[in-house]
Amino acid sequence: MDNREKTLDEFFRNNDPVNMKKDKKAQAKKKIDDYFSTVSVDKAPRKKSFIEKLIDFFKITSFKNKFDENKVAVNVKQKEVEGKNRIGRFFQRVKNYFIAKFSFEAGVDILDETQVLYRRNLVIRNITWITNIVFLLFTLIGSEGSNRNVNLIVTLIFSLVMFLVSQSIRKVVSEKPTTIQKQLMGEYISGVYILLMAVAVYLKLRFTAGDDTGIGFFSITQAGYSLIYFSLVVIALYQDSKLLSVIFKVTIVAMTIIHLVVLYPVYEYANNFITLWDYVKGPILTDIFLRTLVVAVFMIALYSNAKISEDMNNKRKEELIKRRAMEKDFKAVVSDVFDVISVYRQRGDETFEKNQETSTRRVAEMAGKLGNFLGYSSKLCQELYDFSTIHIDKKDLLSLDDYNKKDRLDEKDFLKIREKTIIGSVIIKRLQLEKKGEDIVRAHFEKTVTKDFIKEMNSVQNNRESQVILLSEIYEILRQPRNYKHELKHQRAIDLIKLEFYPYFDPQIVDRFVKYSEDFEAIYYRLV
Repeated sequence: MDNREKTLDEFFRNNDPVNMKKDKKAQAKKKIDDYFSTVSVDKAPRKKSFIEKLIDFFKITSFKNKFDENKVAVNVKQKEVEGKNRIGRFFQRVKNYFIAKFSFEAGVDILDETQVLYRRNLVIRNITWITNIVFLLFTLIGSEGSNRNVNLIVTLIFSLVMFLVSQSIRKVVSEKPTTIQKQLMGEYISGVYILLMAVAVYLKLRFTAGDDTGIGFFSITQAGYSLIYFSLVVIALYQDSKLLSVIFKVTIVAMTIIHLVVLYPVYEYANNFITLWDYVKGPILTDIFLRTLVVAVFMIALYSNAKISEDMNNKRKEELIKRRAMEKDFKAVVSDVFDVISVYRQRGDETFEKNQETSTRRVAEMAGKLGNFLGYSSKLCQELYDFSTIHIDKKDLLSLDDYNKKDRLDEKDFLKIREKTIIGSVIIKRLQLEKKGEDIVRAHFEKTVTKDFIKEMNSVQNNRESQVILLSEIYEILRQPRNYKHELKHQRAIDLIKLEFYPYFDPQIVDRFVKYSEDFEAIYYRLV
């Protein structure tokens, strides 16, 4: 009794000569490994060094983190199914809001440079709005001990400048049509504005608060000085090396002026070189040099980070371009394959097609019955039936009309097309088996059978399950009229199977078919 449980994939691999060779090689390799394991001398395990132990520790930690991530992902999916409480939904809305406002790639095609830069300008504008609030707070806080009216006037002027510049950037970026030139203009205006506004806030704090505000190391003026670095970080979010190169030059010039004019009034001692040198040498020169060096190193770090991100994005674009090209080729190839299958099945008028479908049903019934007589499980017999009729039942699925209209395919589309492709490959196998039956019968009636022909036919889908369907197919062909033969009676078809077609089948399969031939004749007449 054959109680094997097989899938359709195993359907075509069981008697594959390539796989049989691989199995033999694997067995031979196993014997060699077993031999060497018996004759080899066991060596004492090498002691691991401290570095190796440390690496193993990080490997275990990394695995644990991945495991925790998978577990967290499962928990998140479970929460999505079960639903969240009010607090959870609130935080989820907050999270989605920040993603929508501050995510650079939310709903953006990264191959469209205009769309990418437009999205970055929108995000930077949202960040600039928060930055303006920070600048205004520093402007107001830095007014202690000074004239409040003057401070309010300066704050109002800053507010007007911020409003006008923000509206100008918004108009440039959002004006239709949105071109790459407009987006670049908005990018550079935003970058220069953020830097100059940070410098202006620092200068305001310097001239109004001086160096005495604050306790100990910290002062509001020093905090205002750090706003310049903060503005550079915001500009670096554009991840544009060209913009940072321009900003680097502007920053060096602006910071040099601040250091030599505002921070240390060098111009007051510029009457002659000796007076100037006496003032500058020592701690002042060291402080100016270190401040300039820190700015330069900070800018180099930001530029390097932006350049790396830019190169990575370019690589992503190249890969995405290749993927899009492969998508088009993939859809084209699959569509061509489906068209070929449809054309192959289109053989006549509606009546002829109906007769072909009835013939296929008879073959499927006989194949399932023969499998039962061979002792196959009910599941395998059902698979024989399904495979025999797959080119009839699934032919309507072989269409990509819904996907040819799409410029981009998502993961769900790929999965659906993959399912259609698998079905198409199985249908091709079924049609190949049908053609094999036609070729065998025709060759025998035209007396063109040779040893090479038999060998060639036996190399095509020669596993037992395929033989079961093929024998049912040949019986059906013998009973039906063809342009090279007349239809045959049942007994004549059985005699030909025993006397001429036996080289293509396992003897047990032929024996069971002949032994229960009356049952197959009954199936044939029942479905005529």
